[in-house]
Amino acid sequence: MLKTTFAPLALSALVAATPAAARDILVRDQAGFVAAAATLTPGDTLVLADGEWRDFAVKLVGEGTAARPITLTAQHAGKVILTGRSSLAVAGTHLVVSNLVFRNGFASGDEVVATRVGKRWAEHVRLTGIVIDRFSNPDRRLKDHWVALYGRDIRVDHSHFEGKANAGAMLVVVREGKVPLDNRIIIDHNYFGPRPVLGSNGGETIRIGTSTESMSDSNSVVEDNVFERCDGEVEIVSVKSGGNIIRRNVFLASQGAVVLRHGNGNLVERNVFLGEGLPHTGGVRVINERQIVRDNYMEGLGGIGFTSAITVMNGVPNSPINRYLPVKEAVIERNTIIEAARITLGAGANEERSQAPQATRFADNLIVNRDGKSPFRAEAGLAGIAFTGNIASSAPKVPGVAVARREVTLQRAPNGLLYPVGLAAGASRDLKPIAREATGVSWHPKPATTRVSFGGGPSNTPLPQMPKRLSVAAAHFLAGP
Repeated sequence: MLKTTFAPLALSALVAATPAAARDILVRDQAGFVAAAATLTPGDTLVLADGEWRDFAVKLVGEGTAARPITLTAQHAGKVILTGRSSLAVAGTHLVVSNLVFRNGFASGDEVVATRVGKRWAEHVRLTGIVIDRFSNPDRRLKDHWVALYGRDIRVDHSHFEGKANAGAMLVVVREGKVPLDNRIIIDHNYFGPRPVLGSNGGETIRIGTSTESMSDSNSVVEDNVFERCDGEVEIVSVKSGGNIIRRNVFLASQGAVVLRHGNGNLVERNVFLGEGLPHTGGVRVINERQIVRDNYMEGLGGIGFTSAITVMNGVPNSPINRYLPVKEAVIERNTIIEAARITLGAGANEERSQAPQATRFADNLIVNRDGKSPFRAEAGLAGIAFTGNIASSAPKVPGVAVARREVTLQRAPNGLLYPVGLAAGASRDLKPIAREATGVSWHPKPATTRVSFGGGPSNTPLPQMPKRLSVAAAHFLAGP
């Protein structure tokens, strides 16, 4: 009797504990997608058939698990093309979207790709192998974001973004006080390709947060990406939150800078900036408190003022959160700066921005200009900046800037970067900059380095032409390993 009673219970418990077999579901039209998406369970893969999907607002909502995520992908990588007024919105947990292409159209709303559906946000999502190529509103004044990340624990990797010609960021991390602000976003191994000058604010390549929630930490990471000719505006990567890391990226001929605009305690390290001598090509701009800029390599940066190789801003005393909080306790150390047009300290000083940097350290940097001119400029008092261990090829004519002037011989290493012979100064010799071909996807071509314009019609602004004779460093990264 006991056996008869308990055996069925044990069997039903075993069946309940055994997950359903994962399914691969191929759909060939939008109606088929909607029907299949409503049935998805952990481990399922929803496959879009090869071909053009026009005016398709894809919505994927699901609850996968860490071991059994729900996946949306193309039948074959690069063969599913979303055109016209198409978009992608995902929400839920443990979702993966891969190998989709957006081109020949523009966003159906404010975002091309978003990790939210309605008011529901996403967690534990991966977007990989996504291509958005010149998917721009023909009215360049109208704003949309190509990728808007709502939620936390989201990764965007090995994707390709090129040719955004209208207002709005290519990629934005959205932060709102009513939801967790500890985003933990990872953005890695992506190719951010040419973007023409917008001519106004709102043309960032990446923006992490806004001033409203900037005094909390996002803890997001931007690493191992290539930014090539990203000229939308002066802020290529605009950091507007705290606790973020920008590392091991290559910025090639991009007219702008990494800007620590709002938020405290951010780290910018081991990046390579190659300006090719173009105007407005910059490095890092420092604002706010406890920012660290270290072990970066900068060569041929033509920017001055707010797009200098290093810009340390003057601040506003008792500043409102959306203005310029004073620089305090910044550390700028072990950077190599070669052939830079400008290093600007106390930048933007005026009646409003009247507070000079405080408790800041500028140490162990290498500054080499072979024309014999020093790039240092000061627009405010430098009493709050301590200079130690810096080596420069030219003596600065700026009171308060301390460097040891040396005759510096540079030699190019196998990693494509220049290092001083017989001197231990500047960026680390073990830098391994990411190669262009190690980012993005292998099945979608990157633009030719000599291309002048996007070729997408009269609404697109021409790009500045890359120099016909690239620098040795630029040629190294464009050629790949």
